[in-house]
Amino acid sequence: MNRSVLRSELRVANEEIKNQVNMRVWFISDTHCEHSQLEIPDVDLVIHCGDESNSGTVWVNERESRNFFDWFSGLEIVSKIFVPGNHSTAFEKGMIRASDYPEIKFLVHEETEWMGLKIFGSPFTPQFFNWAYMKLRPELEPLWQMIPYNTDILITHGPPKGILDVTRDFNTGVPIHVGSKSLRRHVENRIKPMIHAFGHIHDEQGISNFGKLIRQSTQYINCSVCDTGGDFKNQGLVIDISVDRSE
Repeated sequence: MNRSVLRSELRVANEEIKNQVNMRVWFISDTHCEHSQLEIPDVDLVIHCGDESNSGTVWVNERESRNFFDWFSGLEIVSKIFVPGNHSTAFEKGMIRASDYPEIKFLVHEETEWMGLKIFGSPFTPQFFNWAYMKLRPELEPLWQMIPYNTDILITHGPPKGILDVTRDFNTGVPIHVGSKSLRRHVENRIKPMIHAFGHIHDEQGISNFGKLIRQSTQYINCSVCDTGGDFKNQGLVIDISVDRSE
């Protein structure tokens, strides 16, 4: 190889390195009042996928949630995103407002942009008893249609059907998949995000949902911190993301 060709290839390689932006994102969900047990990693962004609290009684939920948001706001992490979950009843009722915690970016079925990445967050899950942000399964379809196709990071409180979404049937105890079928269809066929993060469905005895799964071009992440009994189990997941800024 002659020297002029080598110099040219080195210039191209250096440009690629210069245009590459590396970021670290911490994904957590379903902390259920156990957030103080988390070890805080060195990251650029923390994303919480919902269920910061426990109680369905609104005034108790408010107290629990404010305790969490005070902690979350105080983290020495520059960027913070929160998507409510079915246990975010005080937030759904307006007893807690996003304006109360300006250090946090709240996403309630809406999008934002961070470091050039398009992020969309939605709190809705299939109906199960009478908790917050729940819809009958047919009602979810038009909501998923609203998610932009060019979303890079999708945050939903609940999982898509068949992906890290196993729990035991409430009546029979048989393991079943309980995620949203229409959400999976939109993610796989239309949205195709780089990352789809969620929680809602916890680990339980004999069943593991926490972790990562790659299908097609999407990395799915169930980052539930607590198990189905509400006990602290996982530290969440830190994901390294590289973005090419040359385009």
